[in-house]
Amino acid sequence: MAKWDWYQSTVYVACPQESGLVAALMDAWPMSDWAPGKNLNGYTHGGVIRRGDRILCHLCWGGQPGVNCKSTSDESPTLAKALREFGKPHGPTRVDTCVDWYEPGLFDSLAAHFIEYAKANRLAINQQGDWVRGEARTLYLGSKDSPVRLVLYEKTAERAAAGFSGAPDHWVRLEVRVRPKRAHRAAVAAWGPEHALEAGWVADALMQTGYWQDLVVRSVGTVWRASDEERARRALLKQYGAVMARWADEVGGWSSLGNAIQDGLRPAAIKNAGAMAD
Repeated sequence: MAKWDWYQSTVYVACPQESGLVAALMDAWPMSDWAPGKNLNGYTHGGVIRRGDRILCHLCWGGQPGVNCKSTSDESPTLAKALREFGKPHGPTRVDTCVDWYEPGLFDSLAAHFIEYAKANRLAINQQGDWVRGEARTLYLGSKDSPVRLVLYEKTAERAAAGFSGAPDHWVRLEVRVRPKRAHRAAVAAWGPEHALEAGWVADALMQTGYWQDLVVRSVGTVWRASDEERARRALLKQYGAVMARWADEVGGWSSLGNAIQDGLRPAAIKNAGAMAD
């Protein structure tokens, strides 16, 4: 079952206290306190909802529109629920959902599938950890600057490296990290954690594993970059576009230029052109 593992959203109010946001968050986390916190990401003020030394939610405001709220790990579902019940419009800037399994060999099979999918669809691949010995591995699909990124990692090893003991064996976690473009944030605000599994290309990648069926692709915006081939074509048109236009006029228009180029690319024609150059 999917659950939130990071929830960060800008609530469209000016002041967290005067708007009632702080009170709503303290109700969501009983026996919590409101305290000063760091101002981050260009905001002028910061505060935290905390319980003892544990920070439950970090808030930043001032200098930019709205109040940015962030909770991570086990506190993320509480923030998502609290903002929905608060009732004021908000726009998520980052949401992560995760799914856990406890199954030997599952990391290898899922990783192999995702790597092949990424290769076939020209997605960025980043492998961290020891992939030679199969220890403490993490697989990232998609650019870190993309609106969608898929992460698969060996959670048992990750917990051990962080100094936690007693983690279950063969713990595999899949995360989908979504940073929606501005136009899509209102829609993401209505999502449950399972909907993040349908963000962009992730839906297709997951359905092809056989673990999920009938996912509906949800758009969150894309960062498009031209491929090497597309950049080469642009360079060709920039340098020789005028020559091609004159050639099209000579052969009777653009519709005839393709045949003329095809004829010119035949081996005999290329050979003759080389001989004339000599």
